Amino acid sequence: MAHGNDEVIEQKDWMARSTLKFFERNKNAVMARRVVELGSDLAKKVLSRTWEPVSRDAHYITKQSRGILADRVSQKIYQEDEIFKAETAITTEFTRIDEYLDRRIEQATKKLANAGEDPSSIICPTERYAALCSTRVATDWLNLLAKADIYLRYHEYLYIIGELSDVQNEALRAKLNNERDVRNNLHALPRKTMSQFTIIRRICSGAIEQRLGEREQQSLRDKAQAKAAKEAGLAASQDDMNQLAGTSLPAGAVSAA
Repeated sequence: MAHGNDEVIEQKDWMARSTLKFFERNKNAVMARRVVELGSDLAKKVLSRTWEPVSRDAHYITKQSRGILADRVSQKIYQEDEIFKAETAITTEFTRIDEYLDRRIEQATKKLANAGEDPSSIICPTERYAALCSTRVATDWLNLLAKADIYLRYHEYLYIIGELSDVQNEALRAKLNNERDVRNNLHALPRKTMSQFTIIRRICSGAIEQRLGEREQQSLRDKAQAKAAKEAGLAASQDDMNQLAGTSLPAGAVSAA
């Protein structure tokens, strides 16, 4: 399969703009720079539009939430089972999409072989995109898009050489339907990370509110104790003064009114 040039397009030049500002807000996070080669417009658009949301969601679920929910004394993670559930749900969705693409690529490869075509001879200009991966989910997502791109290029080639159908309209319909199916499957992953992010963020928000409430209650208790101690001190001082005043008078004397 023919490749494009060796120039690498940096993340800031291809990632869709958003208000998340994830990478700007997490400059100190450990990230791995990876380069993916894509040729299909569909794969490029999905990468551009979903990269920051998926990166933000996965990072919050796997890293930030554990920091928020960690007990400061025991270091145990509050409701960590919910985090594991979220991570498992995302992994399950990954596996489903990965297996779906494997089947698609296998089908396309067989069709190419039956047509006497070699996949390595397909001419398709590609571009190389650099991406910053902050979690394993982000790395896997990049690899999944690369796999989707392979299938989409095979599929486009099959359409061009007339292997999808002998009838032009049916071939075009099959092409569009298959591309739509791939798009829907790919977008299922960002939807899954977003839904799990929402669940975990709600748990974290509840934990933060609980801690703030506990701190407020502790502050009120501390103030009440301080006030009681102060009043007790004043009362004790008054008692001492009264005792001193009583013992300072001569026997039989009456204090002035």
